[in-house]
Amino acid sequence: DGLRSKFGRRRPFIFAAAFFVPTAITLGWTPSLVSPGIAASLWYGAFHIMYKLADTLLLIPLEAWGAQLTPVYKESTSVWTTRKLMGDFGIIVGIAVVPFFFVTRSCLATPDDGCVEFPAINIVYGIGFACSALLLAWRGKEPPPAAKIERVRYSCEDTIPMLIATFLNRPFRSVLAVEAAKAAGQDIPYIILPYLTAWLLGEKCLPSTKVFQYIVLCNLGMGLLSVPLWSCFVSRTSKHAGTLAYNLLLGVVMLVCVSFGHDSGDCSMTTLMIGVLGIAAGPALAGNFIVWALLADSVDYDELLTGGRRREASYYMAAQFVPKFLSIPAESVPFLLLAYFKYARPLKASFKPLCGNPPAGMTPDDLCHAFYMNETAGANWCSDILTCQNLHDNGVTFICDLAFGECGIKQNDNVRMVLRMCLSMIPSLFGFLAAGALIAYPKQARSEEAHTKVIAAIARVKQGEIVEDPWRPGSMIHPAEPPTELAGALSYFWPSELKSCLDRGSGAGAAEPADVSRLWHRPLAVTLVGLVLIPPGIAVVTAGFPDLFDDLGASVSPLGLMAIGVGISGAWFNGMRVRVALHLQRVGVSRKEVAARYNVVAPFVGGRRVDL
Repeated sequence: DGLRSKFGRRRPFIFAAAFFVPTAITLGWTPSLVSPGIAASLWYGAFHIMYKLADTLLLIPLEAWGAQLTPVYKESTSVWTTRKLMGDFGIIVGIAVVPFFFVTRSCLATPDDGCVEFPAINIVYGIGFACSALLLAWRGKEPPPAAKIERVRYSCEDTIPMLIATFLNRPFRSVLAVEAAKAAGQDIPYIILPYLTAWLLGEKCLPSTKVFQYIVLCNLGMGLLSVPLWSCFVSRTSKHAGTLAYNLLLGVVMLVCVSFGHDSGDCSMTTLMIGVLGIAAGPALAGNFIVWALLADSVDYDELLTGGRRREASYYMAAQFVPKFLSIPAESVPFLLLAYFKYARPLKASFKPLCGNPPAGMTPDDLCHAFYMNETAGANWCSDILTCQNLHDNGVTFICDLAFGECGIKQNDNVRMVLRMCLSMIPSLFGFLAAGALIAYPKQARSEEAHTKVIAAIARVKQGEIVEDPWRPGSMIHPAEPPTELAGALSYFWPSELKSCLDRGSGAGAAEPADVSRLWHRPLAVTLVGLVLIPPGIAVVTAGFPDLFDDLGASVSPLGLMAIGVGISGAWFNGMRVRVALHLQRVGVSRKEVAARYNVVAPFVGGRRVDL
């Protein structure tokens, strides 16, 4: 948002992403370039982080560009509808159609096997992505660049003031809660979906890889067909109603999945899983694009509150900032629980006897049980670490996977319960929580007519008029005024903190120094809380580090890293505010300047202007 160049605000980032994104993701598929074990784990970890950076580099400018394309309510919905359609079509081709024909079983079984198909396919996709990104950077049109902002020590364009401004936006807070719920719980089923098809459902009917592909293909296909229906629903109701319906429907659909269990061989449970996760969940998930269209309305509202500033990227960055933290436990806790409850890895392929035609008087499952229970000492039929008897003692059952006609395993009851909870109860709960967060979305902001009023108010404010906030009746918005000398430093503080400075010594004149001596108190306290989180986080990482090299990687280190990340972020955010507060105390700031900054942010909280 703060970039001022002749190439625009978005195009330079898209140009950089054209090269960085395919390079980072392609290398992430090639841990075979280093030796197996620790080196391969570190390689994967490094490029998983690189993937997150690539995701940020591309999506924030791309989504911000989409939000600035049109201020028209229905046109905005159409923009995000088209993006959703094209994105889902690409996903169908990328992870369902092409792997179905070109990926062998070695790429889908265990990470120990290795394969060349995924890196090769990714190179082809990367070339296509680079060409399209370069074309967008070359041909894409942006509004003329705004006047270049003179850089000062502390600016309103800094990251901390931008985050504060976005969190003050009342409609945006509801949208952020929806995205946080999605990252913390709603996405879990798709993180562990291969485990669900292999171990919750089993392979008595179809190979788990085929079931996975059928679910993905049906889910995306039905979703693709349902996107126009969601768009029609939004055009007839509102973006708020569409986002609410999407979360409620998803919560109900995922709740149904609590009935899933192991297929007995009659294919009834397999059919049910494909039907619910593929055919029913597809249309429900197809509505996830509406929240981004709703976020675009929050950006337009911000333009009104600020008197004409456009900060699309700040909002789309903030909408990803908090969810990225919450995605850490979502990606690690399920696997930690699986390992804690003694998840068993697949049996060795070299010791899987055929079981399709058992002797008379035995079932296929009896044959497999008898075979593995007769393992001789040191034979290592089941694994190099645990004997078959160990697995049996852990609750594992030896069964016949009729899809292959060879022996396999059925996980213990606790492991399957974890999988069932991750598939059903947890995402359903967070779906309903997201729907609950939308109740706080302002009632005056929920319709197309309300958005039209905001656009009209923006035009009037830009013409120098004082207007009433259409989404907060009674609150008046004044045209933007030139920033004062210390406006950048004062933008590091919340409206309540600025107001408290004005309330102290309220009888003093406008030119008198403001009492900013207490501005650093609350930031310092929160900084200390952040610093206190870091040592326990380090202790948790250290305690769990040896477990990272365990057979199942049952380590709490990711949770420790999350605590460290939260602690560092909190300490940085508030530590910088302490630094700025001390700077203001040292240089001095007049009550008039504090009042001017408070008047800028007062419309965000419905506060009255302070005239000195």
